[in-house]
Amino acid sequence: MTSLIDNHSGGVIVDPHFAIEPRDIVDFLAEFGPFNGRYVPRFPSDWPARLRQHVEELSIKDPVKRQSMLEKIRREALLCTVPVGWKWNDEYSWQTNLEKNADAEKLLIVGYALAPEPFAAWIDALDQIRETRRRTWPFYGSISEYVNACFPLLVNSPAVYLIDPYLDIFSEAGEMLLRSLLDKSRGSRCYSVQIITRRSACGSVNRGKDSLNLTDQEIGSFLERIYKKFLPKDRELCLHLVTEGGPEENFLRMHDRFFLTIHGAINFGKGFFLAKHLQPQMNAFILDREHHILLKQTYIDGVARHREQLPKAPKTAYPRSVNTFRVTLGH
Repeated sequence: MTSLIDNHSGGVIVDPHFAIEPRDIVDFLAEFGPFNGRYVPRFPSDWPARLRQHVEELSIKDPVKRQSMLEKIRREALLCTVPVGWKWNDEYSWQTNLEKNADAEKLLIVGYALAPEPFAAWIDALDQIRETRRRTWPFYGSISEYVNACFPLLVNSPAVYLIDPYLDIFSEAGEMLLRSLLDKSRGSRCYSVQIITRRSACGSVNRGKDSLNLTDQEIGSFLERIYKKFLPKDRELCLHLVTEGGPEENFLRMHDRFFLTIHGAINFGKGFFLAKHLQPQMNAFILDREHHILLKQTYIDGVARHREQLPKAPKTAYPRSVNTFRVTLGH
């Protein structure tokens, strides 16, 4: 069993044919996905499609209710799963395939709806799943820990946004972080890794306190030289430098660190240094829907899409200005 599943599913694996009634689907979608920070293995790789097919076979007499449930699965089921790369053989049952890839004794496994044995039925496992729900956890600050926590959001989203007013992407640690994320984006739905920070953070590790900030030309040159060779094909790396407002102004003032996508976000607090500590330095936590909407308005619409001058949402802080740099690699 990989550490990925231990960290992101709470040790839960679910047969795509687990549901007996529509309520089971509703409960499943309420326990997994970006707003819960937990995911089940996408095993087999077409797990969401198999779930949808299974629901089509359930006895749902109301056509409107049936269509609503199928649409809900289409929108949300993929976001509740994470790819694992386990081998699948159509000649074997789901149980046999699973046993060839995972240590079943260490996991909570939900089996086939009408005959779940030797695994648990969904209705019997649900209370335990709810009891182990965890939306916050101690964060030590290592790069591998950060990437592992962000992986499910990254592979299921078209773009990811690293929001950190102190992240120096030209430092050794910053480069290691971005190289890891770009590597994880290979073969995924993620085509764009975007950093949102301050100009003063760029090159700060190797620059004296009284030195001038890097110019646009220097930043563009460093980005091309350092990162172009690491970019997967048809991917892009974007850097957005935010000009903030003063204490008495209504413009954006950056503070906490976030990993943001259109589907969900994680808050890594105010003490993220990309350095491993013997004891956790802070708590990371999953953002709720309301806070997530605010982050999207501020950082995706207001910063990453600043040039488009989208309509501004009320009670939302926006940057004074944004300088954007892009590195791309085509075929």
